Amino acid sequence: MTTEVVPPGPFGSPVPEQEEAATLRADTLNLFDSTAVAVSSVAPSYSLAATISFLFVASAFAGPAVIWISFIPVLFIAIAYFHLNRKDPNCGASYTWLSKLMHPMVGWFNGWVQLAASVLFCVSAPILAGTNTLAFFNSVGWISSSTASNKWLVAVVGIAWLAFITFICVYGIRWTTNFQWIMVIIEYVAVVVVSIWGVIKVAVHHPVGSRGFHWSWFSPSSIHGVTGLAAGAVLGVFFFWGWDTSANLNEESKSANKIPGQAGIISMFVLLAIFLLNIVAAQMLLPSKELASQGSNILFYFGNQVGGKWVGYLMIVAVLSSTVGTTQTTLLPASRISLSMARDRVFPKVFARVSGSRLTPLIGTVILASLSLLGILATTGDASINTAFSNLINDIGVLIAFYYGVTGLACAWAYRKVAFQRVGFFFSGVLLPFLGGLFLLWVGYQVIKQSGSSSSWVVGAFLLGIPLVIVARLTTKGDFFKQKMITYDSID
Repeated sequence: MTTEVVPPGPFGSPVPEQEEAATLRADTLNLFDSTAVAVSSVAPSYSLAATISFLFVASAFAGPAVIWISFIPVLFIAIAYFHLNRKDPNCGASYTWLSKLMHPMVGWFNGWVQLAASVLFCVSAPILAGTNTLAFFNSVGWISSSTASNKWLVAVVGIAWLAFITFICVYGIRWTTNFQWIMVIIEYVAVVVVSIWGVIKVAVHHPVGSRGFHWSWFSPSSIHGVTGLAAGAVLGVFFFWGWDTSANLNEESKSANKIPGQAGIISMFVLLAIFLLNIVAAQMLLPSKELASQGSNILFYFGNQVGGKWVGYLMIVAVLSSTVGTTQTTLLPASRISLSMARDRVFPKVFARVSGSRLTPLIGTVILASLSLLGILATTGDASINTAFSNLINDIGVLIAFYYGVTGLACAWAYRKVAFQRVGFFFSGVLLPFLGGLFLLWVGYQVIKQSGSSSSWVVGAFLLGIPLVIVARLTTKGDFFKQKMITYDSID
């Protein structure tokens, strides 16, 4: 039998026919689709429900200041993604870029960190989806409070949502994007309308325990020192995490070298407005004790205080749709990163298999979802849901800060030879990504330093990644780890 000659792979070595066929459905997503996916990936309702109480505990009424301060370095990273994606639209995104610009082992490790963050998130998010589903059933009288709080039932419902999400992910990118449009409309309308209603209620009726708006909430001086800044910023980074999903879908986008980067930047400004509006409304309406103690029920409680039970139900639906949507858009980039790594022969080849009819990484998606399922079961049987969830939020935030930070530094390094060709590009392509990267790495370091042993998940992910990248280096037969590093000698 003769072997068909195929074009060389991304690093010069021939790629077997079956791997060459591992391509996704191209030219599918327009700018609106990519922006919807980026915004839904951040999942404002989910982020607010998961984090407002923790943010208040960490920074009191300085929450708005923490949000806009966190926004700035993450925006700088979004700009870095825009510039890097223009040169190399690969679904591996920062994994691919770092492998070519810094060192293959750095790229591999960065890909591993992203996969670890995604799996951890897909452990915690379905649990919140299960919690909110049962909370809704309890609020309308279908089940008792004791049933709604049963941790194993929460886990079962969360796993059911995870299975549904996985099915849509593997069914096709068009179905996935249409589903995301529905989720985005539900949560954005709910959060914006109820938040504005809350602000008006305080201004007109002055409910007991409410307070007037204060510009000091936006002042950096209201953040209590380095400890308060780091603790708040890691939550702020978690708030904005997910916009880079548009970059991981670049191979499925129209104008693959432009639209994904544009969508990431646009989504950042939309999200900033949503987050600030809701946090300000919550701080105006809710007493301090409730802001600190409600945990993941904060938006349900906020809705009840704004307009009664039916508004609370609406907020539950918003959080539920947001949670489901963001779990889906976390599986999406994870499966694309593992696909890209497998195509480069530095990850198990099973992850490179693409469904022939749907053109989605079916096997990889199912494997990642299965790992998340096991994590849900282990977490449920090992500790209380609230404690596990609280720990995971900080750990995921540190992992995000790491891979965003390193990508920002990589962008500055890649364009160093052309940094001064244009004054504007020096700021957007070099200086701002560099500063954003440094700040985020500092945040991650400070959180690990301050939290110590409570950061076991993130420390475990980092420590496990070191022997894994060494094994990958020693066992890979292709040219991936032998490639020469590149720098960009042009801006366009």
